[in-house]
Amino acid sequence: MMKIGQLSKSIDISTFTIRYYEKIGLLNQPLKDESGHRVYDKKDLELINWVTCLKKSGMSLERIKEYTKAYRNDEDNKVAKLLELHLQKLKTQQIDLQHYIDVTVKKLKNLKNRLT
Repeated sequence: MMKIGQLSKSIDISTFTIRYYEKIGLLNQPLKDESGHRVYDKKDLELINWVTCLKKSGMSLERIKEYTKAYRNDEDNKVAKLLELHLQKLKTQQIDLQHYIDVTVKKLKNLKNRLT
């Protein structure tokens, strides 16, 4: 079990963000210790890490909320469908990014050739 400050440091997101995610329903309200401090377990850590990954990879908070609700309710078919949709979006972005990289490399090569 760890407190919110320890959790925040271990996953490199602010305590404010963790509390916000709890407030909007992405995360369950955590257990509290005898002093009333939030405490988190390994399962909480895993879910917060995954929420952070989904957010950083472009999934909307509303879609993440849908995902976490399905995850907590063991709705595996819904979880799988949401992840499949997200994966398809990421693959499309990957193709687009590779195109942008290729164009940038070509432009840079042309520029370097003109400079020499």
